[in-house]
Amino acid sequence: MKILVYYGEDMAGRNIAESLAKLVKFSDGRVGELPALRHGEVYLLRLEESIVHLSLPLGAEGAEWVLCLSRHRSASGKPCLTAHTPGNLRGSADLGGRPNEVAISNPSLQSSLLKGLHTAAKELGLDCQVSVEATHHGPTELPCPVTFVEIGSDEDAWADQCMGEAVARAVSQAIKSQPVSGKGALGVGGGHYSEKFTDLIVNQGLLIGHIVPKYAMCEGMDTSMFRACMERTMGGCSSVVADWKGTPSEYKDAIRALSQSLGVELIRV
Repeated sequence: MKILVYYGEDMAGRNIAESLAKLVKFSDGRVGELPALRHGEVYLLRLEESIVHLSLPLGAEGAEWVLCLSRHRSASGKPCLTAHTPGNLRGSADLGGRPNEVAISNPSLQSSLLKGLHTAAKELGLDCQVSVEATHHGPTELPCPVTFVEIGSDEDAWADQCMGEAVARAVSQAIKSQPVSGKGALGVGGGHYSEKFTDLIVNQGLLIGHIVPKYAMCEGMDTSMFRACMERTMGGCSSVVADWKGTPSEYKDAIRALSQSLGVELIRV
């Protein structure tokens, strides 16, 4: 079972779900007591609570993964299409989940979504940024991997039918194709929207899951979170990909030591 969820009060989530229903042949189904749309082993659920506080409904405990269809908000208000893994890298949890805890990342699905978003944005002629985001917000407690795919960054974009279709195309492609095999990578350094990591995923095929941005380290993130992110990656990690200039110097020794102790490659970009 694979679960797609959206919050019923989220304009972007509804937009994506409605667009997806035009691309994928769904039939009526149920997950426990909840009505759902079903396509093979994929179930689409409308929830009545914010998905940053998501817990699996009864009947979905054995789900392979969860994909959250959501909105993205930023101060810039610039149109964007994004994907990321949730998690709280520091001792606060203002938007769901638990402090100092990250969700299980699904780098294969995240990679597929970003490639699909990039292709769909080009095909539809959208003037928007396509980017992977750093790890942030909840939920963090689910027993299976969870990924967010989002429309940003304001009400105009959330309601835009072409933006909704672009995400729906990426999701449709992801659920119909075989997952990319191979171990993932931890991304370290850089900003919240990393052009370097986006390029490595979209154009060079790297399977990057969690991303620890520079600002989380500058705010005093405990170095134990590097290991936590790697351990909470579906399929494990074979490398740490570091934006070396975008990594605070006081954290570089911890990254070197971690990669050596785990026997994984440290790639500086």
